[in-house]
Amino acid sequence: MVEDKHSFFYDWGSVTTYKPDISSQELESRVKWFINMRWFAILACAAGALIAAAGIFPANLDYLDFAVVIVFLSITNLVYSIISRNLLGDRSNRRELQSLLLWQMLGDFAALSFLTYALGGIETPMATLFMAHIILATLFFTRRRSLIIAAAAWICASFPLMFEWAGIIPMRSIFDGQFKSMVISRFEVAFGFVLASGAVYFVCWYLVSEISSSLKLREQQLEESNQMLIKIDKEKTQSTLLATHELKAPFAAIKSHIYTLRDGYCGELPEKAQTVVSRIGDRCDQILSRITDIIHLSNLRTLVVTDMRLVPVDLIAAFSEEAREGALIGKARNVEVINLAETHPSVYIMGSYSHLKTLFSNLIQNAIFYCHENTGRVVLSIESLSKKVSVAVQDNGIGIPSENLDKIFDDYFRSKNAVGHYKGGTGLGLSIVKEIVFIHGGTIQVESTVGIGSTFTVRFDITEAKQEKTDHGEHTDS
Repeated sequence: MVEDKHSFFYDWGSVTTYKPDISSQELESRVKWFINMRWFAILACAAGALIAAAGIFPANLDYLDFAVVIVFLSITNLVYSIISRNLLGDRSNRRELQSLLLWQMLGDFAALSFLTYALGGIETPMATLFMAHIILATLFFTRRRSLIIAAAAWICASFPLMFEWAGIIPMRSIFDGQFKSMVISRFEVAFGFVLASGAVYFVCWYLVSEISSSLKLREQQLEESNQMLIKIDKEKTQSTLLATHELKAPFAAIKSHIYTLRDGYCGELPEKAQTVVSRIGDRCDQILSRITDIIHLSNLRTLVVTDMRLVPVDLIAAFSEEAREGALIGKARNVEVINLAETHPSVYIMGSYSHLKTLFSNLIQNAIFYCHENTGRVVLSIESLSKKVSVAVQDNGIGIPSENLDKIFDDYFRSKNAVGHYKGGTGLGLSIVKEIVFIHGGTIQVESTVGIGSTFTVRFDITEAKQEKTDHGEHTDS
């Protein structure tokens, strides 16, 4: 159902069309909340029964009246709980859930009407509890349906007084006063009380429904704005991908020509020209590396996990493969790479083999590049405990300043000591690591001290399944 709504309290500039119904997930949570709140109401009635039985309150209270309400609410709430368990989790049951909420309110009205009569009707403020349900109805239902519930609340709240006036039920007074006798002895006075209570109920409904309708309208507009931002961000990411793809080919060609000149295929170059050409080649390598990282990061951020077929992957195999690659890179820089996980038994997680390799490659290479040559040492280890597995990459490198620890996963961020130590970084490696960890439902922890080194620890959930031989969990759209 779609209705046009212009808020009384919030002027949005024009009439806005929106859906006043709440989402299925929110509806389910409200059904659970309403059932739980009824158990508290039962406890309150139990407290009232104890007070009545002990005669603490100076009034003619009968604990049996409370007992009747306790039994009624307990039975109906158990029924509601059983029915709700069968309905929750299935969005096709939305109408049934709304009907369940409606029946819960009508049941509460019956209990409140009986309790209002038992506690002397107009002698106590019990009838005001109907307003709480009217307020809830404006949150649970559409405005039209909440109006019907407000009318039902008024009728149920008026039943005791009107039935006493008509002589259908005996007059009940808990204070032995003449006030109630005077009210029900005259039609105009009793009817005036009924009209006054109705006016209060409907004014309460109108004010709260206006506010709740405005909030629903605002929520709808925020949701639309959020969807628009997501669409714009996706278009921006796609534009970035397109631009970087278009840049990659020309730079690869420039790099090829530069290396052709450097290696003397076009004749011997003077020493100064050789130096300049080598510098141009190094810059091309840096730019191509950055373009590759941008493409990889953009692909990860546009990746929907449901589109990626996660399969059981041997974490040890992926880690060991990158450890061997890292050892070769470390050897070239005179950095020792120690793999303590070589003899660790296979551990399987739900993941993508290629993405996990990228994750470990970035962590291991970062550790190598930010170590000092000749004295650098990188220690790789894996620890599995219960249903979790931890992968640690520890180095004795330059370390990360404490004020930068919360920024290192931001795009393009590099601390001053990192820039001074290694010029070739793109500032995107740890951003890629963060996205891959997120996709795999893992966590990453960093401990670092400047001048002593850093330790990156990644944790994943272990799966009982075995690895598929034909598929390493690649993302088909990458």
